[in-house]
Amino acid sequence: MEERNKRNDLNVAGISQTAGGNFHRVSIDGMAKVNGNLDCTSMEVNGTLKMHGALTSESAAINGMCTLNGPLTSSRVRVDGLTTINGDLHSPELEVNGKCTVRGRVDGERIDIGGVIDVEGDVQCESLNVRGNIKISGFLNAGTVEIRLHTSSSAKEIGGERIDIRRKEQQNGFWKSIGLGGTPSFKTSLIEGDEIVLEDTEADIVRGSNIFIGRGCNIRMVEYSGELEVDQDAKVGSSQRI
Repeated sequence: MEERNKRNDLNVAGISQTAGGNFHRVSIDGMAKVNGNLDCTSMEVNGTLKMHGALTSESAAINGMCTLNGPLTSSRVRVDGLTTINGDLHSPELEVNGKCTVRGRVDGERIDIGGVIDVEGDVQCESLNVRGNIKISGFLNAGTVEIRLHTSSSAKEIGGERIDIRRKEQQNGFWKSIGLGGTPSFKTSLIEGDEIVLEDTEADIVRGSNIFIGRGCNIRMVEYSGELEVDQDAKVGSSQRI
């Protein structure tokens, strides 16, 4: 940290191009293109940033538009704008209130999604809290998963200790205004955990200890070792105590 504090700042207010390097604070209020790796204490993007290289920062706040052709590693990442990462994302704290596309995997501890995230790889974290929209083409592995559905979300498979997927009770017109309208729903092939609560979920297999299958669910098979409760408005093909 002390070494980084001795570095120069990088401030872009107009149009600029750099080969990357080591900096203290990086602030992008204009249009910047970085051809190379960038290592900094903090990154704030209020304008437009396009990078060809790896970004390493203690904190990254993206309020504008950012395209990274490389991995992002940071202690804290907040996306309020539009971000595309053509690589992996590693961050203990990730918060997305805008839109974030990751064409690799996501590794973290706490992930909070109030906006939209699309991950082409796997997601590994301690806790995932979703109040927005998620699409995970790979596997989701988390200690706790809490998802409140606004529109259609999905993951290939989910594994965790506590998994809670339910409909957001009070809907608003925001998701329809950004082209993400439709019935709240979640789709996956497998959900496996200890404590599982589901609503409006379509899955091939749900496996766990104590399971509640709520309204709007369509589950082909449920395997449970503790207690199973199925709502009258849910569809379950078959269930088996294991």
